Amino acid sequence: MPEAGKLESVINCLLILTLLASCSGKTSVQDMDKEAQNISSWVATVNMVGDAWIRNVIPNNYAEQTLKKATEELQKEKDKIDKIKLSKDVTQDDKSVLLGEVIQLTNKTEAMSRAVGQKNRLEVQQKLGELAIEERSLNKLKKSSRANQ
Repeated sequence: MPEAGKLESVINCLLILTLLASCSGKTSVQDMDKEAQNISSWVATVNMVGDAWIRNVIPNNYAEQTLKKATEELQKEKDKIDKIKLSKDVTQDDKSVLLGEVIQLTNKTEAMSRAVGQKNRLEVQQKLGELAIEERSLNKLKKSSRANQ
């Protein structure tokens, strides 16, 4: 009989652990949505800085440093997305598409930072246009991920 009691205790512990694990963590979809939101915030920062720099409202040094920081933060977001576990709601394709977007946004932000360093307003303006296209793609991804939740 003691064996049956031990087995019952083990089963109860496993059930409790399963329940705790399922209640305590976010879903992969929520993680993806959070990272997409963070990316959108950094893209908004890049847009504001690029636009203000083109209009000569902020100093070169401030624009360049802020764009470098945005590039670093977008890279961190990419790394976080890489670590999101796949689930029935988040496939490798979902991750790959979001990773592709953040890589494009990171590259454009880095190019803008270099262009500011070279005082090339025309290139910054061009990169802002390209960034807007990528941002629209990101927004479509966010909308489709919310529809799947």
